[in-house]
Formats: sequence, structure tokens, C-alpha cells
Amino acid sequence: MPYVRVNAGRFYYEQHGSGPDLLFLHGAGGNHLSWWQQVPVFAERYRVTVYDARGWGLSKGDTAAAGRWVLGTDAAGIMAELGIERAHIVAQSMGGRAVAGIARMAPGRIRSLVLCGTTAGATNDRIRELQDVLAGERGDGGLREHALSKPFEAANAALALLYRQINALNPPRPRGLLGRPPAGYRGSMHPVLTALGVPVLFVVGEYDLITSPEMIREASELVPGSRVHEIAGAGHSAYFERAGEFNAVVGEFLARADGAAGSAAAGG
Repeated sequence: MPYVRVNAGRFYYEQHGSGPDLLFLHGAGGNHLSWWQQVPVFAERYRVTVYDARGWGLSKGDTAAAGRWVLGTDAAGIMAELGIERAHIVAQSMGGRAVAGIARMAPGRIRSLVLCGTTAGATNDRIRELQDVLAGERGDGGLREHALSKPFEAANAALALLYRQINALNPPRPRGLLGRPPAGYRGSMHPVLTALGVPVLFVVGEYDLITSPEMIREASELVPGSRVHEIAGAGHSAYFERAGEFNAVVGEFLARADGAAGSAAAGG
């Protein structure tokens, strides 16, 4: 099995297809297997890379000692080690933290961004208020209990079970590793994301109780030129619940991004 060593970690990865690079970054409830409905579709046009984050799936590394910021450092290092000079990046939930790191440390490696169920750190006081409201609506249950929408689970018992089986392959992680920043923190990634100058698409599920549509629309307002696509009937894991629509929307976005890049290179 293929592994790459970065930052004292050992990361499992897979690459499929050929063409421009497309990197998928999974959320806390998943791993490289989460993208099983995306990889074969996008590998027809791109060199698709998926990997397990530090402490997830088959990857190894001390997450507790490394801290919450290591997701970005790891991602940038993995891209460098695998020779991914510039890639379209699709990030789900926790994957947005890796995007924030790449944007800070290696912005030239980002060709476009699809942010699904994540603001990638683009925030303001209104978004913080909405996070508090959502936390109250979720109650005492962990975020894992709200990864899928209730309508999806009721109508798709087999796929809901598969989602949980993929999640169950992940080893335990330190408690609090993915918690919110300290209450007094008022930083935001939106100036960094804006300065990238690349196409940005936010995708959110109608019933997302972790990053609600209102929260994502607010984040998009902070990043001029970005777009939002809301997937009806989906929850936090829209890429998994409504894969057909997700793939179509992302595929169209990437084609436009490729076209824009081609025109710029040609001086058009």
C-alpha cells in the first residue's frame, strides 16, 4: 500500500486517473474511503488524490502532540512530496482546516476551492452566533450523530450503515482535538482566501446542523466572487447523501475554473 512520510507522520494515499490534479480532503467522520462516489467520476478527467489525515484511517502520527494546526502543515507537505504543484481542492468539513493551512503556507498550490460543509475559517461574529445556536439545537449528542440528515437515514438505511462503517475504521483521537478556537479569538481566514484570487465554491446541505446554509452564505459574503450551492434534502455530508448532484455541480465548477485558467494563460 502507498504511504508518504511528512512531519513525522506516515500517510496512506491513493491516486487515480490522469490530468490536472484534484485533491480531496475528508471530514472528521470519514477517511479516504468517503470519496468512493467521487473518485471514479472525477478520475476520468483528473489525477485524483485522496489520503487519510493524521490519526484517521490507515495514517499514523501523533495528533495530540502535533496539535490542531498540523492538518494544514501535513496537507501542504503531502502535496509537495507527491509532486502536486497546483491542484483543485475539494474539502469536506474538517478538510477546511487543511485548506486554511495550505492557503497560508503554500497558496500557489491552490488552483480552485470547493468548500463543502466548511467555512475554511472565514468567519465573523454572526457566524459565531450561528455556531452557538446550532450547538443548542443539536443538544448533547456529538457531531457524529448529525453527519447525515434524518430524511436521508430514513430513506437510505444501507448507505447510512456504510457511512458509519467507514467512520468506524478510524482509530480513537484525542478529545477536544477539533474543538472551536478560544472564545476570545476573533481571527478570520477570509482575507487569506480572498487574496488567493482563485474560484471558490461553497456547498452546503439544506439540513446541515453543523454548518448551516445561513452560516455558509455569511462566509461566502466574506469572500468576494465566491458562489454558494445549497443541496436540497441533504445534511452535513452532502457529497455522500446526494452524490449525483454534488458531482455535477463540482464538475461544472471545475470545468469553468479550468477554462478560466486556460484563457488567462493564453492572454484571453
